[in-house]
This record gives sequence, structure tokens and C-alpha cells, in this order.
Amino acid sequence: MTEAPLPFHHHGHDTEPAARPEDPLTLLATQTELTGVDFTGLDLRPALRRKQHPRTFTRCTFTDANLRGSHLAETVFTECTATAADFTGAVLDQARWQGGSAAKANFTDADCGDLACDGVDLANTKWSGALLADATFTGCRMIGARLTGHRGLGLQLARCNLAVANLNGLSLRGTHLVGIRFTEADLGGVDFRDSTFEDCRLADANLRAADFTGADLRGADLGELTLATAAQFCGAVISPSQAAQICAALGLNVIG
Repeated sequence: MTEAPLPFHHHGHDTEPAARPEDPLTLLATQTELTGVDFTGLDLRPALRRKQHPRTFTRCTFTDANLRGSHLAETVFTECTATAADFTGAVLDQARWQGGSAAKANFTDADCGDLACDGVDLANTKWSGALLADATFTGCRMIGARLTGHRGLGLQLARCNLAVANLNGLSLRGTHLVGIRFTEADLGGVDFRDSTFEDCRLADANLRAADFTGADLRGADLGELTLATAAQFCGAVISPSQAAQICAALGLNVIG
């Protein structure tokens, strides 16, 4: 007669359970430096409701995220994606955005004083009512952006593509504009007084009621100059070749 085998009791685990990835909202609430976190479609307002230490986001995704009214002052975004994110009323003063994309994002009524964007895709973004005092956009793709009705002076633009953008009523008085494409943009009522244009393109832009008094247009591509378009540059400084174009449009022959 053989004895029945004794029951085997297993104690412990042969392998550790797989570590669960931390919840993005928990990470946001507990850390100020985040890399590669995906916040797609999340409501981030509870974690960003109060003013905290400046945050750093690197290669994070905010696509379709709700950041309305968030406190993001002095935050640094590096190579982040925030397509169609909602920053309405957010505090972004002195924030730095380097590379990445925020295409179709909504910055309506946001506080963006001293904001600096460098090499960011900002196509079709909305900035109505945003405070853009001393904000700087360098090398940004801003095709179709709506910059109407923003608040504050001192907005700086350099090497940006603003084709088909809406800048109606914007004040760029006294600014040095370098490498800006305004092709087919709505520049109606824009204040360009005393501004200098360097390597800029104004061809096919809507210049209705724009003020170029004292502006230096010698470094701008004005497109085909007709009598009607020439009148819109009244008060500006132009080059001899540009003047010759206007005279040609008037049927005059300039002989040196």
C-alpha cells in the first residue's frame, strides 16, 4: 500500500508581477518633470488648478486634452504634441515651447505674456482675446492662425509662415519683421507704422485699411504692384525697383 502524496503548498511567487504604468493624472499631480507621458483626451484641470513650481514636459502628448484655466506659468514644453488641445484662459506667461506641435489648439483668452515659441507648428490656432504682450514666435508654422483681438503690445514675429492667417486689427507698430510669409493673409487694419520688413512676402495679402506710414518695405516682396495695391502702401519707404513697378502700372516710363 502506497501513501498518498502530501498536498503541496506554494508560498510566494516565482516571478514578480509586471509593474503597472502609473496613471498620467497621478504623475501630473505628483511630479513637475515629465517625459513621454500621454495625456490624450484627458481633463487636466484638477491637477493644474493651482499655481505650482514651473513644470517641464518633454515629448508629452496633450492631443484633445482639456487645459482650460490651467496654471502653466514658466512651463517648458519640449517636442510636445498638443493637437486640438484646449488652453482657453490658461496662464502661460513666460512659458517656453520648443519644437513639437500645437496645431488647431485653442488659446482664446489665455495669459501668454512673454511666451516664447520656437519652431512650433501652430497652424490653425486661435488666440482671440489672449494676452500676447512681449510674446515671441520664431520659426513657427502659423498657417491659418487667428490672431485677431489679442491684448497687449510688443508681439515679436521672426521667420514664421503666416500664410492665410487672420491678423485683422493687429498692432505690429515699430517691429522688425524678418522672414515672414504673409501670403494671402488677412492684414486688414493692421498697424505697420514705422515697421521694417526684411525678407518678407506680402503678395496676395488683404491689406484693406492697413497702415504702412513710415514703414520700410524695401526688403519685402510686394507681389504684382497695381495702382490699387500701390495706394495701400501710402506713406511707406520703397526701393527704386519697387517704384519702377508702380510707375509701370501707371503707364509711366522711368528713364535713368
